[in-house]
Amino acid sequence: MFAENIHNMARELIKAHGKNPFDIAEGLGIKLILNYDFKKLYGMYAVIKRKRVIILNGNLGRGMQKTVLAHELGHDRLHRDLASNRVVHDVMLYDMTARPEYEANMFAAELLIGDADIFELMRGYGYNTEQAAARLGVSPELVTIKLLSMQQRGLDIPGVIIPENNLFEKAAE
Repeated sequence: MFAENIHNMARELIKAHGKNPFDIAEGLGIKLILNYDFKKLYGMYAVIKRKRVIILNGNLGRGMQKTVLAHELGHDRLHRDLASNRVVHDVMLYDMTARPEYEANMFAAELLIGDADIFELMRGYGYNTEQAAARLGVSPELVTIKLLSMQQRGLDIPGVIIPENNLFEKAAE
């Protein structure tokens, strides 16, 4: 049920603001700042004086910025209460050991990758995870998270091998 809720939340945002995370952030009234001084930090989410702010590493490529922004939007939708007391820093984008990071990653996967896209590429064309990721302009990790979400939502994905990773299971508990 959890994966279904995140999926629906992402679909509602797409319906209201389009699929581009930059347009979604603007539509939600979130202040977006590009910081070119970040070395290892991908991005951060904060609520400062009741204003929602996402700061992205300006040195990242546009595709990675979209992924990080989608992840930070996940924190906005799912963890705003956590950010009210502290800043949520993301140094490791695919950190699946903490539940909030797992949830934000699943949100990003749902926002950036449509179910139909996965079905077409993996079932229709026989792409593997890496090939599908390259075609979609996202990382293989994000495709794996999307596949796990689809599986948790009860979608039948025959012929698709979902990589096993116990970190996903730990975070989902």
